[in-house]
Amino acid sequence: MNRRLLLIIGAGVAGVVFLFLIAFGAGCFRKKSPVVKQTFDMVELTYYKLFDDSEVIEPVIQEYMAKYPNVKINYRKFTDPEEYYDLILNELAEGEGPDIFSVPNTWFVKNYKKVTPVPPDLMPAKIFEDTFVGVAYDDLVRVDPRTGTPTPYALPMTVDTLALFYNKDHFDDAVPERGKPAATWDGIKEDVFKLTKKDNSFERFEVSGMAMGFADNISRAVDILYLLMLQENGDFYDDGYTKAVFANQQGIGSDGSSLKPGPNALELYTSFANPSNKNYSWNAYLSDANSDEKEITTFARGKVSMIIGYSYMYDQIVDQIKELKSKGLSTIDPESIRISIIPQIIDPSVSTEKRDAYAHYFVETVARTSENSRWAWDFLIFITSRESLQHYNEKTHKPTSRRDMIEEQKNDPIYGVFAEQIGFAESFPIYDEESYKASMIKAINAVLATKSPDDAMKIAQDEINAILPSGGLLPQVTVTEDETKQAS
Repeated sequence: MNRRLLLIIGAGVAGVVFLFLIAFGAGCFRKKSPVVKQTFDMVELTYYKLFDDSEVIEPVIQEYMAKYPNVKINYRKFTDPEEYYDLILNELAEGEGPDIFSVPNTWFVKNYKKVTPVPPDLMPAKIFEDTFVGVAYDDLVRVDPRTGTPTPYALPMTVDTLALFYNKDHFDDAVPERGKPAATWDGIKEDVFKLTKKDNSFERFEVSGMAMGFADNISRAVDILYLLMLQENGDFYDDGYTKAVFANQQGIGSDGSSLKPGPNALELYTSFANPSNKNYSWNAYLSDANSDEKEITTFARGKVSMIIGYSYMYDQIVDQIKELKSKGLSTIDPESIRISIIPQIIDPSVSTEKRDAYAHYFVETVARTSENSRWAWDFLIFITSRESLQHYNEKTHKPTSRRDMIEEQKNDPIYGVFAEQIGFAESFPIYDEESYKASMIKAINAVLATKSPDDAMKIAQDEINAILPSGGLLPQVTVTEDETKQAS
């Protein structure tokens, strides 16, 4: 065989090898990169978010843009929730608006069709379930009608829960044998009786044991009521999520009590504002209903021993102490602020029942109108990674949403309680948050005006059923064995 023929054959073989290497290399790149389409095209994303300053979010954005130089992300912070939600809904209705935006977990039951779900190859439901805590799965994973499979519709950066803030000095004085709140609501009632000091002042209390019972001068009154309804271990809706049943559900609870989650919870909540009760400790004069701070100011002044709130309430208390001091008013020592696990109906130390904490938190999602939804979801996967959320927690102290960060955050001397609670956090589908809230406030006020909890909750239940969609709410979904294998 002559030299020329060998060269021709050699060149042909080399060409085949070269083409094979290109194809193989391209296949490897597609496996490594979550973003395949338009890899080198310039992409511009707009990100709307409530409350978080640019200095919190921008470092993560800059890190992502350094990784993908073809991507530009414009971040815009909002501070007025009502204006923010109206803007998003109006812009989405016009086919415009942000690519990425942040909304409460309660937003999705009614509005999930306004977003595009995570592409299955970027984050299958099984991976979501293994990564994030259970309440996030229940709230954010729905059946995608296009595929018929469970799919995440949002990613959580944090999962916040209601916890009990208390004044350590008050407990050391009134309950020295324990020095902290009881683990059950019955125990809390006894603590309140020991902590409360009545007088002849306009407020009628020198010290109130617990800020609870009213609707208008308690920051998170309705959320606290939801918490108690969850702890009553009944159902908010029927099995098909077609109607609310919390006011008249039949049966017996695990503790032998009647299974009426709505009335039982409402009775417990308002008991702290009923002068005929031993645990009476709250009235209309102890905090200003027109103030943003409400009972936070009362706590900062040392006028109430316990209040209930989310993790950000700690900073609000500290800020309020500083503001009151600047006006020459007396306050508590910030060192006396403590936070404990939210009380339960049954003592966790003697019960096999799961504890319940109420979760309300913001999540990140991608608009259905986004022209670069795949890039947007890739960025959200990046911003909810362990490394990104460590930075976020350092800046905000908001509790994690990720299972692999709980143990580390539980050791925080101030915020550790919130990390501990997210494992047993719960919520329930809320179709219209403002309407539900109005009905619950009306129920609280009705009981304070002497209506029975049963009657007040029956009215709230009827009002909620009147606004539910005819087909009912979408039920929660579970990952099947086939889907687990597919994800693996």
